[in-house]
Amino acid sequence: MNNIKEREKRLGLNVSPIDRDYLTGLASRRGLYDYYYSLGKDNIVHAMFLDVDNFKRVNDVYGHSMGDKLLIGISQMIETYTNGFASRIGGDEYVVLFDGSATEKEITDIADKLLLNLEHMDYRKDVLSLISLSIGIVMDQSVSQSLDEVLAKCDAAMYQAKYDGKNRYTVYKAYDKTIEINRNIELEMEDALANGEFVVYLQPKVNMITSELYGAEGLSRWVHPVDGVRPPASYIPLFEKNGFISKLDMYIFEEVCRIKSSWVGQRFEHIPVSVNMSRLHLYHKNFPETLASLAHKYHIPTRELEIEITESIFIKDHEELIKTVDRLRRLGFLVSIDDFGSGFSALNLLKDLEVDTIKLDRNFLHVSSNTLRGKKVIRNVISLCRDLKMDVVTEGIETKEQADFIISCGCPIVQGFLYAKPLQLEEFLAFADEYTSHIRSNYTFRLNGNLRSEDGTMEGYIHGEGLEYQDGIFKGAKSLHFPGGPLETNTVRIPTTAMANDSYTISMWVKPDNIHAWSATFYAKFETGFCAIIPYAWDSVSDFRVRDSKEVNGWYDVSGAPLLPGKWVHYAATYNAKTETAVAFINGEVVGIVQNVPTNRYVKSIILGGDVFQQSFTGNICELVIYNETKDFDFIKDLHQSYIQRDDFNVLLTDG
Repeated sequence: MNNIKEREKRLGLNVSPIDRDYLTGLASRRGLYDYYYSLGKDNIVHAMFLDVDNFKRVNDVYGHSMGDKLLIGISQMIETYTNGFASRIGGDEYVVLFDGSATEKEITDIADKLLLNLEHMDYRKDVLSLISLSIGIVMDQSVSQSLDEVLAKCDAAMYQAKYDGKNRYTVYKAYDKTIEINRNIELEMEDALANGEFVVYLQPKVNMITSELYGAEGLSRWVHPVDGVRPPASYIPLFEKNGFISKLDMYIFEEVCRIKSSWVGQRFEHIPVSVNMSRLHLYHKNFPETLASLAHKYHIPTRELEIEITESIFIKDHEELIKTVDRLRRLGFLVSIDDFGSGFSALNLLKDLEVDTIKLDRNFLHVSSNTLRGKKVIRNVISLCRDLKMDVVTEGIETKEQADFIISCGCPIVQGFLYAKPLQLEEFLAFADEYTSHIRSNYTFRLNGNLRSEDGTMEGYIHGEGLEYQDGIFKGAKSLHFPGGPLETNTVRIPTTAMANDSYTISMWVKPDNIHAWSATFYAKFETGFCAIIPYAWDSVSDFRVRDSKEVNGWYDVSGAPLLPGKWVHYAATYNAKTETAVAFINGEVVGIVQNVPTNRYVKSIILGGDVFQQSFTGNICELVIYNETKDFDFIKDLHQSYIQRDDFNVLLTDG
């Protein structure tokens, strides 16, 4: 205290007892104001704002008595290494005013001394290891302005020092308004959350092949009462630094659950909605269980909620994140890696993490798709992810050229402005209604006098001549008779959008006239191969063949009983892209299974009654159904029974 008084005397100051801080002996907030307004209006000052980082933790761990002793020690250090008017304005905050004749280097040298000497202060090292200083400096301030204006600037600079990692100083620059803006945002954020100013926008994810709504991402927007809608870039980086992002994430997640609970009975009721989560949630032991509890509160199945984790997060806390991802998936949540390709750890993530979805970063797409080499990288990354049984969503699709390229790479699911920007809830509901109005999980072409699908959304066309309608499997119903011909002629072309998924099931009734080896009744050409249903293959057996053109020996044949001339038979084939399993059925019974069959993607053509290799099929086909999912054994058996148990079923079956 005596040293402080002697110093103030040297400065020509007379601080009354009422204007002193009771604990440290420095000037109080009142003393600081009295001193500032005693200066002439023409004076120039520099100001330094100091905050003790993690001081609350000292009080919590060691008690307030230890905290008070620490504040006294820091006050003595400030008194020793500064030569201005020092004050403790409250809690763990100090302000020092310097004469304007000092240079910026002299002031920053003082800040460096304070930072260094705090580490070596004569005090308990375990306590010192918890704390540091964040210092804000503002230079050349005219006393003609209010002290509050000066303090706001150096306070904002101090907070910038905190955001930049603490244990440092920041010099306020008059032309840099970012510091002030960030400080104002911090003052508003808690009330904004309580008042419901943060709202959920939804950006659709679309299957480009079918124009089908695949899912959505829930994104925050700050609807400010004065500024209007604030974009995420104006506040998310700040919230990530100050930790408020944790509260916002959980709020947005619960809002998504609430919104989804209002979709009961809608066609898009069960689409998955994703929400981004910060790495800070790692430090909350029960984070996955908290999410599950919120989902349960709103009766939302966890399989309809996707947790997005940014790729860059995995650079730190790698092992902890892997455990968290595993816990989330065990609770039923979908998990995706966002911004994949934005960093350098991408391939390691594929090796170590079992997630459901990879989201390709928009910048990765925009930069890499401009060169042949880059396009090859994207194509192979997509192929690798799909081989690992991960779905792929490409972000930032803005042009038709980008869409066509990504489809050709085997990734039909995209998110980008080509389809929709992030939408307000009302706009999203209108979008969802439009993009789900024609969704079908299956398409049935009965071939009962026409080539239209049963729902009326698709129609095949004849390629060639000589096709005619004859009797079918039901009384009074028709089937389409194919006359045969060279290669792919005298066939029917089915719209490629009928097969939209990697997994599928094909069901059809077939009656061959003349047996031609390897002639196909159904042929789907993919970007990387084909699949075909063949009544007569080698050794007189029927065959469901999958070809992977990426391999020299990539022929995968599921062989069954032969389809006899003049006899109707129900043939079905399934392919499961998750398990890489192909299965063939005749008359509802399994006749063959082949595993480890690579997945083909992106259907380029569907031919009924022929293919591009052999002469066309001769015989009848009806009741073609294409399912965009794998059907199980019981389903196929029940499907077969549903045909033959009809009263109007009118054929004699072969022995399957």
